[in-house]
Amino acid sequence: MLMATPTVEYTAALENDFTHPDHPLLERLREALIADKWPDERAASVRANRRRLSEAVETLSYVPSPTPALAEALWKARQMGRILPADPDCPTVKYTASVARRLNELLVHRVAAAAYTCTSERGDLTPLYEHLGREAGERAGELRFGYGDRGMHALALPHRPGWRRVQNLVQDRLIGLLIVASADELVSSGQPQEPGWDRQIIEAWLGSCGIRLVCLDDRLPAGGDAR
Repeated sequence: MLMATPTVEYTAALENDFTHPDHPLLERLREALIADKWPDERAASVRANRRRLSEAVETLSYVPSPTPALAEALWKARQMGRILPADPDCPTVKYTASVARRLNELLVHRVAAAAYTCTSERGDLTPLYEHLGREAGERAGELRFGYGDRGMHALALPHRPGWRRVQNLVQDRLIGLLIVASADELVSSGQPQEPGWDRQIIEAWLGSCGIRLVCLDDRLPAGGDAR
């Protein structure tokens, strides 16, 4: 019985290594396949992530002595913030992925956050603190403390027991972010100063301690480009 003699091409094919895919080529093919799909979703994702990136940069810029890793992540995030998509309504897959990657790299470096409330409510404030915790997370903070006062709007901050506990956190440098639902919670209704005067002093004091103040009712731009 005659045995077939393998050809050179057949032998080469047997010896060829097909186990290592061309990842760059596969990635280019994947991007080409989905580039024209869901542009509205990509645009919305880019806008949301750019706002989150801007918020995270602002918070982490307060860190007094950033590690080399944080300093590098901040530098990359700031560079990304200066680069706008060629078409804001239809950003490319590559641009969308780059913004998300810079955001994820930055959010590895979160700071401890505290929430302060001053309400007249007697009910359960758990939903409010949960909301403040989510908002802190959107700004590179991790909520670890929550203190509040009830029915003390007429008192100056130094006379409120809940605020004194916040002061202790600040003095001990235990937080990098303080979040409140409204700037009104920092202003005594019994004081004649213009609204915001107390808040400005508090914000400057916190900033000198390496702590960012976030008032969720602020009507000023968040700092990120809406595009």
